[in-house]
Amino acid sequence: MHDKDADERDAAWVAEQHPGATDAVLSCAMCFTQICFVCQRHVRFPDQFRARAVVHCRTLEHEKYVFGPRGLLVPAPDGPVPPPDALRLVVCAPCGSRVGVVDADGDYHLFGVLASF
Repeated sequence: MHDKDADERDAAWVAEQHPGATDAVLSCAMCFTQICFVCQRHVRFPDQFRARAVVHCRTLEHEKYVFGPRGLLVPAPDGPVPPPDALRLVVCAPCGSRVGVVDADGDYHLFGVLASF
C-alpha cells in the first residue's frame, strides 16, 4: 500500500517544475490558487512581484493598459496599433480575478496576490 519511492519522485518533480530561488510563492487573493512559484519582489513596492512564468492564469489580449501620469494603470488609447509600452491584463483562470499585467518582453508584473514566504 505504501510506495517507498514516492517521496523521491515528488521531490524530483518539484525540482523540475520550480527551479531556482524565489522571493515568494504567489496565490490568487480571491480563490487562493497558486499562480507563481518563482518570482522577484519589487524593490520599492513590497506588494508587487515580477516573474517570467505563471500558472493557472489567462492573458486577456484585448485589454491593454499603460501607466498614466500618476503611475497608475489606465486603459491604453484605442487605435489600430497599441502603444509599444502597452501591458496586457492577466487574470486568474479559475476565478477571473485580476492578478497583474504582462509586458511586451513577456515579463509578468503581479499585484493583488497573496505571497507566501
